Amino acid sequence: MSQNKRNSETSPPAPSGSCGAFVFDEERVERASGKALDPDVVQDVAETFKVLANPTRVRIIRALALEELCVCDLAQVIALSVSATSHQLQALRKMKLVQYRMDGKLAYYSLRDPFVLALITDCVRHLGGEEPSS
Repeated sequence: MSQNKRNSETSPPAPSGSCGAFVFDEERVERASGKALDPDVVQDVAETFKVLANPTRVRIIRALALEELCVCDLAQVIALSVSATSHQLQALRKMKLVQYRMDGKLAYYSLRDPFVLALITDCVRHLGGEEPSS
């Protein structure tokens, strides 16, 4: 183990949850560095979480988890205008979280990949919320 210790007499006390000295294990650092994601992937993951940080979009995903819905129906479910709902769906579509199909003049949306619902469900469970039974 490599050690680089700061002089604790001249350093301020470390905040709770922080190291009080600078010491690292080269092997652990090398293993963790070797498993690091590509920077472009990290950026895409961060952008996905940014899109999901909007409560309206979470509500849309939950609604679409039950069944495919047209924009007009979805607007009623989330109590927004059709225009505002379309705007939220566009952000979800850009991140490839939802997909749509046209039926005449109606656009029907559905989840593109169930991973996003699993992520939200896991988050609800983590926070101690109850998942409604199917």
